[in-house]
Amino acid sequence: MAIAGPQKLKIISFKNALNEDFEITDLGELKYMLGIMVTWDCANRLTYLNQPAYIHQILIRFGMQDANTVSTPLPVKHNLTLSQCPKTNNEKQAHKDYARGIHYLSLVGSLLFTTQMRPDIQFAVGLVAQFSGNPGIAHLEATKRILRYLKDTVDLNLILGRRGKEAFDLVGWTDSNWAQDPDDRKSVGGFVFDVAGGSISWSLKKQSTVATSSVEAEYIASANATKEAVWLCTLLQELDYSQTMATIIHD
Repeated sequence: MAIAGPQKLKIISFKNALNEDFEITDLGELKYMLGIMVTWDCANRLTYLNQPAYIHQILIRFGMQDANTVSTPLPVKHNLTLSQCPKTNNEKQAHKDYARGIHYLSLVGSLLFTTQMRPDIQFAVGLVAQFSGNPGIAHLEATKRILRYLKDTVDLNLILGRRGKEAFDLVGWTDSNWAQDPDDRKSVGGFVFDVAGGSISWSLKKQSTVATSSVEAEYIASANATKEAVWLCTLLQELDYSQTMATIIHD
């Protein structure tokens, strides 16, 4: 477990109280937790979160450690559809031969774990996860491309801290596409929220209903972002940031 608090003496007191009832080992300053590397910049009051060891691990696990890198997790105009799923035994065997032992669900699951520190791959991972029931060669190629992108961007960090900003204002961005899924014509909406310049919450998922216009798709995305903003404002007020203001920007 990780323990954080505003005063060091209170943290020490809490650990001592915990040690009275449970046998614990104090590992000191937090550096690794659940595959996440934590780097502190005390001078600038910044915290850097990254998963380089985990990313290298999954690259090796799926035989992609020597693959060529790419600069984007998906092609600019991807065309993944259900029509690319194998339907005949020959097509299923062709996918099996191409996979060479790679289990699609295991690969997608590993990428889903990576999204907790990498919002930049959220859309791509959510897209390839839709074909987990019966993936085809095109879907596996797209999934492996995400690994190649992670290899190229393994040093990217999620930065938490004020980063020169004085107020703990909550700022959110939201956007959506419209009827971009060729199979069910549902739209995809997403948001990301920053506090004092650091991203703390993000989401991207397919909308539950079919929007009949781009305005409706944008409205649904904005409504979901607003719900998150209300919850985050409540949380920050409970943490005594009573002057927190929320701003939502729609792209």
